[in-house]
Amino acid sequence: MIRAVIVEDEPLARQHLRQALESTGCVEVVDELEDGASGLASCALTRPDVAFLDIEMPGPDGLALAGSLLALPRPPLVVFVTGYAGHAIDAFRVEAVDYLLKPFEPDQIFETVRRLEHRLAPRGEASGGGAERERIQVRDPASGVFLMIPRRSVVAALRKRRRTWIHTASAAYPSHEALSRVGLLLGGEPFLQISRDSIVNFDEVDEVRRLGDRHYEVVLRDANGTRVETSRSGAATLAERLRRI
Repeated sequence: MIRAVIVEDEPLARQHLRQALESTGCVEVVDELEDGASGLASCALTRPDVAFLDIEMPGPDGLALAGSLLALPRPPLVVFVTGYAGHAIDAFRVEAVDYLLKPFEPDQIFETVRRLEHRLAPRGEASGGGAERERIQVRDPASGVFLMIPRRSVVAALRKRRRTWIHTASAAYPSHEALSRVGLLLGGEPFLQISRDSIVNFDEVDEVRRLGDRHYEVVLRDANGTRVETSRSGAATLAERLRRI
């Protein structure tokens, strides 16, 4: 779980941001402040993983606060959430991870959280153990709710029309992650990349059909019996896995 502090002088904006962050299931907001001085004191005390900062607020403003945070023994990552686009260059000069413009959409928060996870993982600073890394986060397009899908429940990850789709036994969910990133999250066995646009869970393959020389089709064990064709290199990967049965 990513521990976050919000520094924002508008109460409704703080509430909206907190709800958006907590709805991802990956962020715990440990404190909320309305001015820069209180924000600095809180970050020094609570030692969060990330500080979400407004820029225009009672002094010091967000940019000055970000500079002060860098001097802490354990500086948090910084994300700016502001209604002004003109400070973007200054924001990245103080090593901001992201720059969100109000009003933001839930998908933007989702992407920011993913960036934070990526930055925090090598440092081992986002609390939580292997169980969280064994789950893939998606957003249900019907309800807007974020879901944490156990790794082993993923039947396949397929790239279609510039989107990655995470298939389970009962549904398919769109993801903004690149297929290569999803592949890293899924790890190795039982997942096989059988084409440029498809990673399948070998344990959830119902049938393997030979279509020709070095060309196969797999039928997945999902609600639609999804069929996925291999590339030539994917066919070799699949053939090697079949030999081990």
